Amino acid sequence: MKKNDFYIILGCLMLLIGFIFTKHYALAAPIENNEVIIKDGEQMIIYEDYDEIVKIENNNVYIDLYTLSKHLNLLVDYDENNKIAVIASSNKIIRFYQNKKVKINQKITMNISPMVFVNERPFVPINQIAEHLNIKYNFIEEKKLLLLENQYEKIITAKAAKDNVNVRFKPTSWSLEDDLLKENEKVEILKKEGKWIKILTPRGKIGYVKEYELKDEEEILGVVRENKPIWKPEKGKIMLTWEHVHKSNPDTSIIGELKGLNVISPTWITLTDASGKINHKISKDYIDWAKNRGYKIWPVFTNNFDPKLTNEFFKNPSAREKAIDEVLKLVKENYLDGINIDFENVYLKDKEKLVLFVRELTSAFHENGLIVSIDVTVKGGSENWSQCYDRAALGEVVDYVVLMAYDEHWGSSPISGSVASMGWVEKGINGLLEEVSPQKLILGVPFYTRIWMEKPSVKNPDKIEVKSKAAGMETINEILKINDIVKVWDEKSGQNYVEYNENDLVYKIWIEDGQSMKLRADFVNKYNLAGIGAWRRGFETEDMWNIINETLRERP
Repeated sequence: MKKNDFYIILGCLMLLIGFIFTKHYALAAPIENNEVIIKDGEQMIIYEDYDEIVKIENNNVYIDLYTLSKHLNLLVDYDENNKIAVIASSNKIIRFYQNKKVKINQKITMNISPMVFVNERPFVPINQIAEHLNIKYNFIEEKKLLLLENQYEKIITAKAAKDNVNVRFKPTSWSLEDDLLKENEKVEILKKEGKWIKILTPRGKIGYVKEYELKDEEEILGVVRENKPIWKPEKGKIMLTWEHVHKSNPDTSIIGELKGLNVISPTWITLTDASGKINHKISKDYIDWAKNRGYKIWPVFTNNFDPKLTNEFFKNPSAREKAIDEVLKLVKENYLDGINIDFENVYLKDKEKLVLFVRELTSAFHENGLIVSIDVTVKGGSENWSQCYDRAALGEVVDYVVLMAYDEHWGSSPISGSVASMGWVEKGINGLLEEVSPQKLILGVPFYTRIWMEKPSVKNPDKIEVKSKAAGMETINEILKINDIVKVWDEKSGQNYVEYNENDLVYKIWIEDGQSMKLRADFVNKYNLAGIGAWRRGFETEDMWNIINETLRERP
């Protein structure tokens, strides 16, 4: 044998031995993934800096707090000064405090370890909090692999098409094998990458197989999310009205029958400073009157329509918790039934913080069997008055979303017009239904209108100066009687309309009356909404309650 032939044969033998060794022993050697994988619906985020994100301490798997932010339907907030971390799912709030205290919703728990810090960055024990946050958790320490999935999202599974399917570490035929599948063994599909598919095996290993090596793909729905109100009337729809309480509560002895009404919302509770302090005007006499009539009481909790105050308040987890605790205490002590959140004029930059706050409040209220509703405006262009609401995220959490379908033309509008024309209202309903279930939507309607006064501008005769004042239904009726004005039906607005001249002014009124109110109540039936809410009691004529009640009872 020639010397060269010998070396060729020897080289081939060594390659063969190496191949056999790799083939049969690679599975025995752990292959480090060095990955944190977050699967969130259709999206899969892969972090390759495992050692920076995951820490093992006292048999717990800690994850960097910021890595959880905005994934898995979680909202995360961290106060660096006071070292308070908040993690909010759609139905649970977990708070970590500097003093090593941990709370689930409002209650201290001893079953979750405190957060730890690495170079001042907070880490939380994901192995202990995953189930509370609706997260599917999979950790393999020797492979440095952490997989987190949203339990609510669907997954796709498949079966091995044959015996001995090699699961490879990388998407290449030359890659080492990381696992071996038997025929019909079920795997979860994580991601498709051309002809390769990234899978999770029953042994918790993640790797790649070729597309033809799998069969029988199946879509499996996630955990069903409870997303319906915790209370609704035994019969019929919600009929709500707000009670405007300015300096003092009304004399209930002069309030007549409010036929069909089942919920009343007095404007009682106000956020007064950024530390979470609140003021209230709760009246025991009013509560007794409402309960004797069988009404549910959802007091209004408002931010005083102050965006700067709201911004400072939202920044502080302790302030938010303090306010929630105080409001909850008031509601429970007075045996009220829920809360109506009316946070308006909020900075657009605080849109996510508003959702976080509503999640925090709702989790506390629901734990006590209390109803939560929130008021939102019709979708529009104003950042502070419309774009600040993440309506879908809010609707996912609360029991009811009240659409304030009025102020189409607001008090200082430069143009005279209806407070709530029917076309505008219906467009607003359809816009909100794109994001909120009809079973949660309460249609807010006006018991008021605006008296518009127009005159040519002195400085610019081609320009019309416009002013307005709000007025209740009885006031409008008196104006019509005194001036002997004939109203005409305005098809465009779906309202009666009057126009008259007085003292060099042109007066215009789009009238709110029984005809327009019936059309509004018809929308509740047409779209099978949860009910109707009227701003505000005292602006209406006596016949309104019967009109609304009878219309809602007409539903097919």
